[in-house]
Amino acid sequence: MSEPESQNKSPTPRRSILALLLEIAAYAAPRGNKQIRNRIIGAFACLILAKSSNIFTPLLYGGAVDYVNGDAGFSTLILWYILGAYALSRLGQQIFSEGKEYLFSRVAQRAVRGAAMTAFRHLHLLSMRFHLDRQTGGLTRAIERGAKGMEFIMTSAAFEVVPLLVEVLLVSILLWVMFGWPYAIITFFTVLIYALFTIKVTEWRMKFRRQMNKADEQAATKAVDSLINYETVKYFNAEAHEAERFDVSMRQYEDAAVLSRTSLAAVNIGQGAVIAIGLVLIMGIAGHDIQQGKLSVGDFVAVNTYLLQLYLPLNFLGWVYREIRQSLIDLERMFGLLDEHPDVKDAENAQDLRLSQGEIKFDNVHFAYKDRAILKGVSFTVPAGKKVAIVGPSGAGKSTISRLLFRFYDPQEGRIEIDGQDIQSVKQASVRAAIGVVPQDSVMFNASIGYNIHYGRAEASQAEIEEATRLASIDSFIKQLPEGYDALVGERGLKLSGGEKQRVAIARAILKKPSIFLFDEATSALDSQTEKQIQTALNAVSQSRTTLIIAHRLSTIVDSDEILVMKDGQIAERGTHSRLLAKEGLYAAMWARQASGFDIDRGQTALYEAANQSLTDA
Repeated sequence: MSEPESQNKSPTPRRSILALLLEIAAYAAPRGNKQIRNRIIGAFACLILAKSSNIFTPLLYGGAVDYVNGDAGFSTLILWYILGAYALSRLGQQIFSEGKEYLFSRVAQRAVRGAAMTAFRHLHLLSMRFHLDRQTGGLTRAIERGAKGMEFIMTSAAFEVVPLLVEVLLVSILLWVMFGWPYAIITFFTVLIYALFTIKVTEWRMKFRRQMNKADEQAATKAVDSLINYETVKYFNAEAHEAERFDVSMRQYEDAAVLSRTSLAAVNIGQGAVIAIGLVLIMGIAGHDIQQGKLSVGDFVAVNTYLLQLYLPLNFLGWVYREIRQSLIDLERMFGLLDEHPDVKDAENAQDLRLSQGEIKFDNVHFAYKDRAILKGVSFTVPAGKKVAIVGPSGAGKSTISRLLFRFYDPQEGRIEIDGQDIQSVKQASVRAAIGVVPQDSVMFNASIGYNIHYGRAEASQAEIEEATRLASIDSFIKQLPEGYDALVGERGLKLSGGEKQRVAIARAILKKPSIFLFDEATSALDSQTEKQIQTALNAVSQSRTTLIIAHRLSTIVDSDEILVMKDGQIAERGTHSRLLAKEGLYAAMWARQASGFDIDRGQTALYEAANQSLTDA
């Protein structure tokens, strides 16, 4: 089996660093939120106080050294004052640093939450076309890494990089004023060269990190896809194939990770060399000035302490910059999802659908998916409170009608109306709120059976849930479960049979109490006895409600007010069950085939071939 090409057909648009930082700032300091802005101001005030305390520490330490070194008869009381000031300076630096973390932690986490929620909501707003091509594992991993990247930038970078740069500037000025310009120049340029070297080499290394990201997303996508389709893997003994697919991506990740780690050695060696040269020059000059009597031993200690305060964080700066760049790449991917635009949008100033009777009307509807025409001028009406069924061979366009009605897609031509209102002119949410759907393939949430039914209407009472399960003929099954409504259904409902999942979906639709029912082959997974029970229940709950049925089993739609027979994207026949049988056309051939258990005689072969010309379902 050959490995398909990646479905990510369009690369993530590149954003500039400034654009990414501005997006982060928008989440970090939202307009109108005074509490968050006050926290930011307080955090920066603590930052300034912490760095101010840090600047005085080496001077007090050097002063103490000079004091005890100058005269054996020094005053112990004065020494205690100096040491106390030194201790308070160090303690103040720690207190203000912790205060900064306390104040800013809420800001950072609120921003992370906001960005992740924005991306999550946006994914739900995207159209069916996007989700048909999506890779679930890769998308979830992109959001996860993007959120972590934003958290790192805000909690570490914002209060590590900027403060370090400020401290470098302040220390350079102080060294110039107190000890002379050579100390300031060497310190400043050592830091500058270190930073430029780190940035340049890290930029070169980013290509390896991007390769790691790509392989990581591919591995996650393949793992999720394989585990979701666990049964299919078992059906075809494809465990080895799935492991090989996963290993291909993991091997690519391994190779990229090795290259990334190996290239890190060049960064570390270069950084060490720059710092070593700077330290040698500074300490050499300090030693010479002590010999000349220009500096005291305490000054020498103070200069050395300043250098250690700068150079030790510089090692950290290299790692921070690498992680910042990686976080920006991750954010670029997450924010790139926000550049995806939905195909189906609410019209400007769209109003809610005004329901009166629930009449549905398709007027000369044309629809094509990419270059493949699906519907070719379909027109029909489902009168309010009536039941209309749509049948036809595979690929005739039946399911496309349900997707258009629910506005998963918009037609290229024609109108779809509910109570005389074009559904493209009203809000999607109001259209979907009016329709209760039971799809052919009912997928459950990995939660309790009660939660999956309650999903139909969040405010429904337990009594209403139990009534819905009774109408869907699943109440007796739930009562037999040890956990009852709290029984877990497993991922995608794998712990339930096909018929049980379908009945849960029917109960969920009943609980919604919609004005319009849409059954898309709702009983296709049920046995004959259960089908009859549920058909009776469906007839009862859809009584006096507009009902559109897409059916495969013709026995379930014989009492429909009208039956539409689709063929090649058009309505080939229409009428009641008895009238269609009398025509002896496409519907009659389909009925004969199902009535005889698909035991087709030679004389009917031509009719059945005509009824199944199209092999690809919409």
